[in-house]
Amino acid sequence: MLKRFALRYLIFPFILIAITGCISFSEDITPPPGAEMPTASQATSSTEQLVFPVLPPDPARGAPIYAEKCAPCHGSGGLGDGPDAAGLPNPVTAIGSIELSRQATPTDWYLMVANGNIERYMPPFKSLSVPQRWDVIAYVFSLSTSDGELSQGQALYADQCASCHGERGQGDGPDAGELAASPIDFTDQAFMGYKSAADFYQSIYDGMGEMHAFTDLSEDDLWSLTAFLRSLTFSTPQLATPSEEGESDATPEGAVSPTSTPQPAETSAEVPVEGVGTVFVQVVNGSGGDLPVGADIVLHGYDGMEEAFTEISTLPEEGLAIFEEVPMPVGRVYLATTEHEQVAYGSSMTQITDDSTDANLNLMIFDSTTDTSGLVIERLHIFFDFISPGSVQVIELALLSNNSGQTVVAPDGDVVIEFVLPEGALNLEVQESMQLRLLQTPTGFGIGSVRPSAEPYEVTFAFEMPYDRKRVDLSIPVPVDTTAAIIIAPEDGVKLKGDQLQDGGSRDFEGIPYRTYNSGGLKAGKTLDFSLSGTPRLPSGESSATGADTTTNLMIGLGALGVVLIGAGIYLWQRNRIDEDEWVDEEAEGGDVPTVAETPEELMDAIIALDDLYRSGDLPEGAYRERREVLKTRLKELMDVE
Repeated sequence: MLKRFALRYLIFPFILIAITGCISFSEDITPPPGAEMPTASQATSSTEQLVFPVLPPDPARGAPIYAEKCAPCHGSGGLGDGPDAAGLPNPVTAIGSIELSRQATPTDWYLMVANGNIERYMPPFKSLSVPQRWDVIAYVFSLSTSDGELSQGQALYADQCASCHGERGQGDGPDAGELAASPIDFTDQAFMGYKSAADFYQSIYDGMGEMHAFTDLSEDDLWSLTAFLRSLTFSTPQLATPSEEGESDATPEGAVSPTSTPQPAETSAEVPVEGVGTVFVQVVNGSGGDLPVGADIVLHGYDGMEEAFTEISTLPEEGLAIFEEVPMPVGRVYLATTEHEQVAYGSSMTQITDDSTDANLNLMIFDSTTDTSGLVIERLHIFFDFISPGSVQVIELALLSNNSGQTVVAPDGDVVIEFVLPEGALNLEVQESMQLRLLQTPTGFGIGSVRPSAEPYEVTFAFEMPYDRKRVDLSIPVPVDTTAAIIIAPEDGVKLKGDQLQDGGSRDFEGIPYRTYNSGGLKAGKTLDFSLSGTPRLPSGESSATGADTTTNLMIGLGALGVVLIGAGIYLWQRNRIDEDEWVDEEAEGGDVPTVAETPEELMDAIIALDDLYRSGDLPEGAYRERREVLKTRLKELMDVE
């Protein structure tokens, strides 16, 4: 399970990364919140290929597999509302929705189950056999199909299709011999695997080969027919038998229907009366460029976790897309999306209230660029975990900003910047990001695209280095220009040496001293080089790696370190009379900005404290940005002098 923590909550980064669920590129079932995931070395990097089932998939056999492997996240009805869904950083795909299932192909879903989707935090289910994967896929398709729809589709098939395709869809109907080509066999797994319901819909409506177009069928008729065709692929499909009164046989109570699944009782609850209204979507180009006139603006409406409304409009020249006669049920959430220069953007959200007659959404887009010069790491924090004998874990937290005013994209569609691991690094773990698309690369990991942002993006990752002789020489690649690096290590028993490091002094908390080291002005493509040696010692003299009690104490001490650092930064900030109220008053009066101590270490501490106050909402944005620019400029001047 992946969780996102702001810097002020990164109290003990070692526990954060080792326990709360970093992307270890591991396999099989998604763990519950708080569970420990395997490291990268335990995962397999092999990509499984498509294998078609020898026997027809059975939804009944797939039902218990789905309940164990899929329902915790996707929900019992496949609507993305499982008990573990709230703990994931991204909405869970509603695989049981009609809209999605009609566009999906069984082969796509097979490969997803077999290989997973790291970008969506879905693991590969390599513990499932090939037949089991197909069985669970068959069950998933049944989630979006009702018995009534299948009965309607069966009746249409018997009347319109069976004479050529046969009663069971095997292409052996009584009229098949009169055709120049054999009719399609709907039980052919390889053929059906590549076809979606939407594909069948279009073929039936337009006609195909010797089959005439069925333009006289309604939309509901066509979708019902496609649902029945899909059921012919499965094992012993449940064919409704119309009675003399035109009713179909019911599934025995308590039995698992291969073509439907019981819906929760709440789905039959009374739906609020809907009014209609107008939704206005104002599109603004944050880069100052032209608006994408004619681009599709998609309005999405969500009732809980389920998408209940979708409508598409094109953007006019004035940049205001208007959606009229939009349903306005109380509680529905609307948002808009569009794509500009191959990057998807989403709008603000609005929720409908009992008196809503219209809604306004703001959709900010940016022009794209492949120029990475606007990217900068404002601060790079480096920590160490000495708990495992024979190795040391290096934890890095990079605060990445995009100051270009444009979305930075990769020229080849791969990654914009890459965090390359030092030589000899093992077991990469990457903390998930709500805002960045993180991709594994052969030498580390990269970021897919970076949009402009008022706040820096947090990129947190960890790796292990061999530490058999209690020494390691680290050469950490710098992916983009880095304003400042801060390295923190226990002081007793541990030494850091490097020409690029400046001693930031010692800080003590609960009897455990820590020393900080600073470095600044790191250029993209260069490395931050230093050596690490020794083992942390507690005041008693016992090594942290020699006993469980000692290790626990060390963990507690390191856990409090984050609070100490923040507190020290605020202290320095207050000591130099940089007070929020003074900033507000002096801004209003046009006064001068107070001065601060003139050392790089104190300036960096002041910047850290400043960022924390702004993040917590305790500092106005105007004052924050003005003061931060002053501090950064002064820090750069001091670094250049030194």
